[in-house]
Amino acid sequence: MDPFLRATVIAGNYDFQDVLVAPIRCSLRLSDMTSEEISDMFLVVQKVQCVMEKIHQSASSSIVVQDGKDAGQTIKHVHVHILPRKPKDFLHNDYIYAELQKQNQEDINWRSEEEMAKEANLIKEYLKH
Repeated sequence: MDPFLRATVIAGNYDFQDVLVAPIRCSLRLSDMTSEEISDMFLVVQKVQCVMEKIHQSASSSIVVQDGKDAGQTIKHVHVHILPRKPKDFLHNDYIYAELQKQNQEDINWRSEEEMAKEANLIKEYLKH
């Protein structure tokens, strides 16, 4: 099955590089998804991770799913964060999770719609090849 039938890529809006992959059918939790949807979503995650690492000249990534309110999920739709990482990009490696928790605060240095669209188009171009 073509993974793009059940998942989509969204450029994140943080001041660090973040891309989201989400299933097309709205599901609150991973446990609400079919095995085919989960498989497709993570096949897309794998492809997008490789693209993001090329674009951002990175050799590592954090792949994050916040599944449920107590895990930090603030959007009522399953999504996977793909964050290319570089040495010492955060003082302590796990500080990235604190940054993700700030997503609903207004004082964040949000990326513009134009920046996100540009990155999404760049990712699409890489995925065509």
